[in-house]
Amino acid sequence: MDNKKRNEKILQITCDFLNQINFEVEKAFVEDIEGEEEQVLVGVTVANPAGLIGFRGRNLASVQLLLSLMVRNQVGENTRVLLDINNYRNEQKQRLEEMVRGLAEKCLVSHKNVALANMSSYERRVCHMIVSGMEGVVSESEGEGEERHVVIKPEV
Repeated sequence: MDNKKRNEKILQITCDFLNQINFEVEKAFVEDIEGEEEQVLVGVTVANPAGLIGFRGRNLASVQLLLSLMVRNQVGENTRVLLDINNYRNEQKQRLEEMVRGLAEKCLVSHKNVALANMSSYERRVCHMIVSGMEGVVSESEGEGEERHVVIKPEV
């Protein structure tokens, strides 16, 4: 199946699923993520996003996983769906960037490791990408499962 047809099918699956769980879709789009094969971004606007996003994006992560499984089952391709509700991901990325830059500066001044709160794999990846663009600090993930978090360290 070509990408255009696949994306149309993914958008239909997403809208149908959200309607079934009582979230009326106002706007929706799907696009391929540049540089990431087999991954698409589905952006959706709904009237009441809080219940869909959940605390620290946990509901969003669960819905995203369900959608990826539904797409695999109905489209027959292993396409990872990155779901963005009411531009939450972009806002989340900006908040993370501000926080990580501030903590990296603290790490540079104090010459001590700085541990961040537990995060999802997506959030950790964003943090690592931000730190990789900075001089004098490095980052690594520590912990297991729900306890996994990022630690910013002075570069040696």
